[in-house]
Amino acid sequence: MNYTKVYVQYIKEFQCYGILKSELYALNQKDIVADICLPQEVLKDQADRPILGFLFGQDTALDGTEYYTISQSYLQALLNTNANIRFLDYEMPAKQMENCHGIILPGGNFDFPKEYFINNENLGTGIGKRFLAYQDIIETAYQKHIPMLGICAGAQMLGAALGKMKMYLHIPKEVSNAVKHKPTEQGEVCMHELKIFPNTPITDIMHITPTDKVQINSRHEQAMVLNAFQGTPLVKMDMYAVSKADNIPEIWGNDKESILCVQGHPEDLATAGDKIMQNLYNYVAERARLYKINH
Repeated sequence: MNYTKVYVQYIKEFQCYGILKSELYALNQKDIVADICLPQEVLKDQADRPILGFLFGQDTALDGTEYYTISQSYLQALLNTNANIRFLDYEMPAKQMENCHGIILPGGNFDFPKEYFINNENLGTGIGKRFLAYQDIIETAYQKHIPMLGICAGAQMLGAALGKMKMYLHIPKEVSNAVKHKPTEQGEVCMHELKIFPNTPITDIMHITPTDKVQINSRHEQAMVLNAFQGTPLVKMDMYAVSKADNIPEIWGNDKESILCVQGHPEDLATAGDKIMQNLYNYVAERARLYKINH
């Protein structure tokens, strides 16, 4: 398998960095694996740093051109960790992550299998390439014990695929006492106070005490169900925090396996200077550093 280095570029229309889907698809057709990096003026790789692999999101331009992208808030949170960054697309993600020491699975909109949901229904749009990319990355990282951080849909994928946790398809319809978890107006931000579970790793991860008042933002209408499972977990997921108002799971994971799942979007708050939220990204970077040393 041949590898070639390619660089993301700033895309003014989306105000973020990205790369043409067609460019990476063309490489895939030639059995060439893209080593996708930030431009040198944004981040100069340093040999002593761990490499964090970030799975792209996607955007479509007004003219119909499709791009793989990373939002500015995700990028800034990653840059704050001082790790090297590689990007994973939906063509050959398992090959692209061969040199990665940690993985970040971001949020996104795509369908999950029916068995993931408590009511055995799904969105009905079918399992697509994006879901399969998440699946391939999770399976590969699990086999190699690579540290993983899942955000929103990425957290749900880890919870369902490895933890065999069940999900709500639509919180407003299935949770009678649920507070608002997804904005419905432009510029709206949904914030939730967390109920931190004592004697769990999250207090060390976030550098807090169980009695500290911590809030996180969210924009989702699907969520994990507390203490409901679809089978025997491959990885036991410990619950670290829930929404104080309605007990919707917010943070869970397995510290031994270096897996952390966050239902909200800490990168938005971290970019605004929230050190507690930045610590969630620092966790996977530190675990990646240890993985690099030991492997």
